[in-house]
Amino acid sequence: MKTIFALCGTLMLTLGASAQARISAVPANSFHTATAKAPEPGTMFIYPERVPLKDGSFLHAERAMLFVPLNRSNPDSDVIAVEVYRFKRAAGVDQARPPIFFLHGGPSFDGLEESLAEEGYFEERWQDFTEVSDVVVISQRGIGPSKPATTIEVTIPPQALDQPYSDEIAIAGFQQSLEAERAAWEGLGVDLQGFTVLEAAEDIENTRVALGYDKIVIIGGSFGSHWGMAYMRNYPQYVERAILRGMEGPDHTYDHPGHLWNVYKRVAEEAEASPIFAGKVPEGGFISAVERIVARADREPFTVQAMGKEVLIDGEVIRQLTRGYSGGLANWPADIIAMDNGDFERAAMRMAARQAFSGRNYGTASYWMLDCGSGITPERLAEHDADPANNVLGRWNWWYKHGCKVWDSDLGNDFRQNFRTEIPTVIVHGTWDTSTPYENATELVPYFVNSKFIPVVRGPHGAIRAAFGVSENFKEALFHFAATGDMSHLPDQVELPEPVWTPPQ
Repeated sequence: MKTIFALCGTLMLTLGASAQARISAVPANSFHTATAKAPEPGTMFIYPERVPLKDGSFLHAERAMLFVPLNRSNPDSDVIAVEVYRFKRAAGVDQARPPIFFLHGGPSFDGLEESLAEEGYFEERWQDFTEVSDVVVISQRGIGPSKPATTIEVTIPPQALDQPYSDEIAIAGFQQSLEAERAAWEGLGVDLQGFTVLEAAEDIENTRVALGYDKIVIIGGSFGSHWGMAYMRNYPQYVERAILRGMEGPDHTYDHPGHLWNVYKRVAEEAEASPIFAGKVPEGGFISAVERIVARADREPFTVQAMGKEVLIDGEVIRQLTRGYSGGLANWPADIIAMDNGDFERAAMRMAARQAFSGRNYGTASYWMLDCGSGITPERLAEHDADPANNVLGRWNWWYKHGCKVWDSDLGNDFRQNFRTEIPTVIVHGTWDTSTPYENATELVPYFVNSKFIPVVRGPHGAIRAAFGVSENFKEALFHFAATGDMSHLPDQVELPEPVWTPPQ
C-alpha cells in the first residue's frame, strides 16, 4: 500500500488549435518513491492553526489530514489524504451537544486556508456556529487541499463567431481533452473509481470516528446536501439532525430544464407587475418574448458587429442568451426587452467576450467522477429531454451528457432512488435558485418525514445566508434547532425583498 498523495502532482491539460491534447506535467518516472510506510487508513494527523481575528488576536483552531483508502472496495487500495478543520465550541457551550459537520457544495471546495487568513472571515462565517457546538469542515476527496488534488485545465478551441455552431466539433474536442486527463491520472496510478459520493460519505464516517464523536449534526448545501444525504442513508444512527439547502437529491445531479425555466417564469411574473417596466413589458410577457426571439432567430439568422467582429445571431446563439447576458436575475428582464426590440449590440459583445474563454474550465478528475458517478436515471433523463424548456434553453446538461461518457463512473440506479428518513431535518430552498431548482426540494420533502420545509421567496442558491440577511428571527430559530432539535420557532417561509431591477435602456 502506498500513500498516493506523495506521488501525484498537478496536471495541466490543454487542447490547442490542432485539437491534440497536450499534458504539461512532470513525467511519472521522475518522482521520488517514498520508502516510509503509509499511514494506516483512519489515521488523522492534527496540528494547531492560528486564525487571525478582527481585534488583532488569534483563534486557536485545529487543522488535520485524515488518511483514508482511495477505493474501499479494493483491499489493496492506496491511501489518500482528506483535509479537515475543527473550530472548538465557544466557552460555556454544552459539551454534550453533537458537533456540526459542514459539507460544502460543488464538488469544487478549495479549502479554508486562504479565507481564514483574512481578518474578519472567521467571525462572519463560522463564529455563530461555534456558539452551538464544535464545527468540523471536511474537504472533498481529490479536490483542493486534499491529496491528490486532481486539478486540470481543459480548453476547447473556440468556434468562429460568424459561422453556425457545430456540436460535433465541440463534442470531439471536449471529449478528447477529458480522455487525455483521465489517461494521465490513471498513468500516475490513481484509481479514479474511488472518487464517488459513497466513498466521500465514508470519509465523513472516518472523520467522526477519528475525532471521537458519538453523533453529529449535518449541515450541507447543493452538492453538500447530496453528500450529506448519502451519509444519512448509510449511517442514520449517527446523525442527530440535519440542515440542508439547495437540495440535490440522489437523482438530481443533472438539473431539470423545465424546473430551471420555472425560475424565470416566477421572475417574469414579478417583473411584469413592477412599475419600472410599465409600458415596456414585451407583448405577451417576458416568457412569450423569449420564445418569439428564439423562433425569429431560427427563421432568420443575422449578424451584428461587436468588438470589431461579425457575430452571427441564430437560434443557437439566442438559446445561450435566454437566461440573460448582463448577469443576475435583476438584469434579465432588461436584457429580454432589448433583444425583443431588436437591440443585440450588448448581447453580441457578450458572445464575443465569451469566445476568449470558450470551453475553458479549471476542474478536477474527482469532480467528474463524483458527479458522473451519481449520474441520472434513464427515466429522468428522458423526462429532461422531452421538456419544452429545451426549446429555449438549448443544449441543457450538455456538459454531463458528453463529458460523463469518458469517465466510466456510475453508481447505478439503486443509488439514485429517494429514501425515507426520520432524522429531524430542516430544509431551506430559494424559489429563485438557478443552480438547484426549487422543485428538487418539493420532490424530496415527503421523504423527510420529520422535517420542516422553509421556502425562501426570491431566495438564491445560498438561501440560508440570504435569509439570515433579512430575518434575525429565522437565524436565531435555525441556530436553536441546530443546538436542540426544536423546530417550533422556525417560520413557514422567509421572504426576500423585490430585487432592484435594472431599467430597460
